[in-house]
Amino acid sequence: MKKLFVCSGFYAGLLPFAATIVNAMRDDNTYGIFMCSAKCDYRKALVPNGDNYIFLDFPESRFSALAFSLYPAILLKAIQQVCKKHDIEVMHLLTEDSPLAWHINGLKKLAKVYYTVHDLFSHEQVYKNVFKKLMRTFLVTKRVNYLIKHTDNLVTCSEDQYSYMKKWFGRQHIHFHNFPTLVTDVIKSGKKNAPELAGIDRYILFFGQVEQYKGVDILYNAYINDTSGVTKRPLVIAGKGYIYFDRHPGKEENVVFVNRYIEDEEIRQLFQNAFCAVFPYISGTQSGILSLPYYFGVPSLVSDIPFFKQFSIENVTSISFSNDAPDQIMQKIKDLENAGRQKILEAGKEFYERVYDQRALRRQLSAAYSENLKLQSRAVS
Repeated sequence: MKKLFVCSGFYAGLLPFAATIVNAMRDDNTYGIFMCSAKCDYRKALVPNGDNYIFLDFPESRFSALAFSLYPAILLKAIQQVCKKHDIEVMHLLTEDSPLAWHINGLKKLAKVYYTVHDLFSHEQVYKNVFKKLMRTFLVTKRVNYLIKHTDNLVTCSEDQYSYMKKWFGRQHIHFHNFPTLVTDVIKSGKKNAPELAGIDRYILFFGQVEQYKGVDILYNAYINDTSGVTKRPLVIAGKGYIYFDRHPGKEENVVFVNRYIEDEEIRQLFQNAFCAVFPYISGTQSGILSLPYYFGVPSLVSDIPFFKQFSIENVTSISFSNDAPDQIMQKIKDLENAGRQKILEAGKEFYERVYDQRALRRQLSAAYSENLKLQSRAVS
């Protein structure tokens, strides 16, 4: 089966998500087209596959980038050429790929199109200004919704999303596969240290894009108001994004913001030097964020929202806490000092090997592609 993966988006987490899937599915019949930027370069994350992959550079200037978002001519041309030259049967859009929204009908004439749904419902978010909100709404949100509505084959890694989509999207074919690990080979071998953390280790870590739904403010406020003594450990908030909450500089003696894009080569050291990682999300859909602490042997603390139950076992692989009682966060970090740390690390490692199995991922996606091609063949005959 000849399959083409299209990856034109590279928001936080999308590159390792897509790269793991493409690497798992790699064979002589796997083709790919990848939009790359200086910071998000698929060339570094993908295992080479002869001449089967095409890498395109995302425009550097704001005007050219906007023009691409409105009409991605270079991407559309590449898709058409690859599909026709290699008789592509399945095309899978992996990374939101909002610039392709208004062209979905044309893509469906080239191959059977699959679309990965990352967030069926919008998360809580505070924007830096009205312009940013409008740009996100019209260039991404509306077009992603259009793709979801007009693509015949939808894919998700979220059990909750899968159940909802099976119930309400009767016209479309809905498929599920395990969430891929975010730990790429580049991350595994990374040797860069974040210069902002020189001489700092054994810290409490939040890692990820700074967004409201991830509850960064909850961890920050719990930390600066802590009376248990845990604040002797530094708090590191590492990730790009608008800091939407009020800060209190007078209480930030041990708080370090690394408020920028974290390079893949820095992630290994970031986790290996941490005492624990905390994810105080107030909502969530699908994410492989826990694959990072599991792989690097760092205890993780997660909020008790339903989303995390798919990717953790409460108080076995991760320690759970309630965002309604933020004091719990500091107390449970303190408890890690005393007992149970090694058991959590061992359970996390075992869970990682079982849940993020690339062979299972390959089987699930191959079955999804084959199922619809068989249905199509029966319909024609």
